[in-house]
Amino acid sequence: MGRLLNLYIFTQMMAPFFLCLIILTSTALLTKTIKLIGLIVSQGLGLNFAFWFVISLLPSFLIYTIPVSFLIAVLITFSRLSSDSEFIAMKALGLNLFTITRPVLVFAFFISSITLAFTLYIYPWGNLNLKRLIIEGASKNISAAIKEKTFYDKLSDLVIYVDHISGKSGELEGVFIARKNPSGKSDIFVAEKAVIGGTGKGSNFYIRLENGTSQREDKGKDSYHVVNFTSYVLELNPESRGFGGGGSKSNRELYPREMVQRIKDVRTRGGFTPPYIMDLHKRFALPASIFIFGLIGATLGIQGVRSTRLTGFSAALGVILIYYILSTALEGFGENGLLNPLLAVWGSNIITAVIAFYAFYLKSKDRDLGIMRILHLK
Repeated sequence: MGRLLNLYIFTQMMAPFFLCLIILTSTALLTKTIKLIGLIVSQGLGLNFAFWFVISLLPSFLIYTIPVSFLIAVLITFSRLSSDSEFIAMKALGLNLFTITRPVLVFAFFISSITLAFTLYIYPWGNLNLKRLIIEGASKNISAAIKEKTFYDKLSDLVIYVDHISGKSGELEGVFIARKNPSGKSDIFVAEKAVIGGTGKGSNFYIRLENGTSQREDKGKDSYHVVNFTSYVLELNPESRGFGGGGSKSNRELYPREMVQRIKDVRTRGGFTPPYIMDLHKRFALPASIFIFGLIGATLGIQGVRSTRLTGFSAALGVILIYYILSTALEGFGENGLLNPLLAVWGSNIITAVIAFYAFYLKSKDRDLGIMRILHLK
């Protein structure tokens, strides 16, 4: 009977979990749909770009929609068991609350493992790949925007003039470039050919010039330098055109080992390490919260009165809102150095876990906690 019960509750949670996951993730993706359509239409990036753009963007949503979907699934399942009097029947058979909620903990283990894989590896991969796609899109957009015998000045620090563009290869011929240097003067580049592309690391794009000369005027001196070259690469910062990116990785683009190494480097330089420590521990705290959500969901779902399934959504919204406010407040203190970074990240989990265990204990004794009545909208 125990195996049948576990399988029954487990299967009851699967359908609402995947349904909520699809709905929440699709809704989150809709916020990026307009931007994606604009990139495809205006820049001619194609369906392949759209596919990988969505795939790379998904992890940044899934690390949040998976825990929320799990909480809603548990609430809906246990609300239905309670409203259909199945929970009363289980108790009549001598089953206690610990036995009934065992499938929730098993399901939470699988969901937590998947979320952990996302936060540690798939999430940074998605951010890195998204940056690479944006850089490639930027380089293609500039290549497409440059016209023959016309000055292109859309980049903040660069002006490009091209005499001819090869129709087959897209090579630029007869190229003139004026670029501002740190001294405020302009570096002049004249080349027979040029190609615009992305760097191997995917962090910047470049203009590779062939067979030309570079000219620079020294600041405060009456001297002018002219250098001939056969090949010269101008690296362009995508931030100058609003594409984001840059040479160094942000914290969300780092894998665990890289984050540990960055913390060591910042500490060696005498820098402020709490933000980096918090970013690392948040990768573990979020998957751990799934067990807490499972416990809270089961406790809130087991009600003493009949109610609609919408109660599960309202209760889930209340739990997520409280957890979000609590974690945001603690992380704010941690980023300002007012609270230990570990406590700032794990504090919300610790507080909600204490509440969850206490509420679960009261429910196992057929007693209600006052906050449950508020969340159930009784």
